[in-house]
Amino acid sequence: MSEERVERLGNLVKAVWIPTDRVVELQSPAGKFWQTMGFSSQGKQCLNPEEALYLMECGNLQIFYRDLPLSIQEAYERFLSSKTVSLQQYQVFGHLKRLGYVVNRFDPSSVSSQYERQLNLPQSRDKADRQVKRKRSASPTSGETEKCALEKMMEERDSSETIPEKGRRSPALPSGSGKVRAAPEKDPSTSAAEGGQGRSWWGEETDPDSDLDQGQSPTLRCPRWDFRSICFPDLGSGRSRSTSLASPDSSLLPGALTVGTCDFAPWLERLNLREVRMSRGERDREWERDRYRRDVNSDREVRRCRNWAEYSKLKERRSRRSHGDRPAHLWEGPVTPLHEPGQTTSTGALLNKISVVKSSRLLDGASSMKGSGVWRICFNVYQPDSVAEFKKSCPGKPYSRMCVCSFDGPVPDLRTLKQLAFCSGDIPVTYAVVDHGDVSFYTFKDFQLPTDVSL
Repeated sequence: MSEERVERLGNLVKAVWIPTDRVVELQSPAGKFWQTMGFSSQGKQCLNPEEALYLMECGNLQIFYRDLPLSIQEAYERFLSSKTVSLQQYQVFGHLKRLGYVVNRFDPSSVSSQYERQLNLPQSRDKADRQVKRKRSASPTSGETEKCALEKMMEERDSSETIPEKGRRSPALPSGSGKVRAAPEKDPSTSAAEGGQGRSWWGEETDPDSDLDQGQSPTLRCPRWDFRSICFPDLGSGRSRSTSLASPDSSLLPGALTVGTCDFAPWLERLNLREVRMSRGERDREWERDRYRRDVNSDREVRRCRNWAEYSKLKERRSRRSHGDRPAHLWEGPVTPLHEPGQTTSTGALLNKISVVKSSRLLDGASSMKGSGVWRICFNVYQPDSVAEFKKSCPGKPYSRMCVCSFDGPVPDLRTLKQLAFCSGDIPVTYAVVDHGDVSFYTFKDFQLPTDVSL
């Protein structure tokens, strides 16, 4: 800082330090640095304190405060504070800028959520807090699709046979569903205003013959559907000889709706009734997979159990018979062995079963952890080769995100690593450790240890 710097005044960009906003406002046109540094606020070009201090050290900027030029020593005192950036953060910023990287401040609101990353949604706002216009999708939404389909069916119904019902036309059903006569439609808002006295198909229903207009209370009765007498047709079996469905019982239909016979012969032609042929290797793998599986419903003793208590007693008797030759001090205590001696399995599955320390990922459980104010991400870092095509309005994904810490300070624990990795999203976090001006970089990534299996 004590070194004398000589620059031509005509090459320096004039700027003014505004302590209330903690920004540096440019008074003359910016130079080439404006492509990767600075921001616009209310039609004015501004710089962050660390950017202005770096440009002063490079000899590109002259800053005035109270009509007096600031020296670099005064700029260090005024620009670096707990409310802007610390000295160690500026040392990391200047170190990366001298290496050619593009460094900007980190904005937590610019990080997409996990749900947005999964759907690959664009960011709703850019860095200048302007609304980004999204391209209109070619595929309509579900509501628009249903509306278009309903309008199309209405047009087809108008051109074909119609059934007048209080001046309305009901949409036509697809072919093969039989003749349908619909009851008069009712406005949902009107129905909701009538006290919710609607018809329920699955629960207890009101008597449709009761006169509700005379103020009589509706009488409740049991469901009219007897599921023991309702048989479902076997449409996918080759043994099915019938090609049509008889009309259902009128008592099972709501209101005055009547349905005729349905011909499902066209649907049978679309079904794939060919038998699946498996190779010998596939049959062997399926047999090996189902070797130790047993259907509990095919067990006669289980089928004799009348309740859950009898089934639990049966399981307990079978467990005592199967574990009768085992030492009691090993298998009847609160702690039992990890693997049963008589159970055959592969070597790899056995090693995975007896492993006490399970492998985990860095982001496991990070979403439920609360953030800490001590550790935070400071900067976004972009590759040096992206300077020519870099745009501040659309910077794209950074190469890394930087967290600055001191060599004399505490080491970040696993909880901190998880929190910062979750805040960074899919961008890796790099930890810059400053030791009296020397900067070292560390990063933590997921890895998997190799497993040796001897057969």
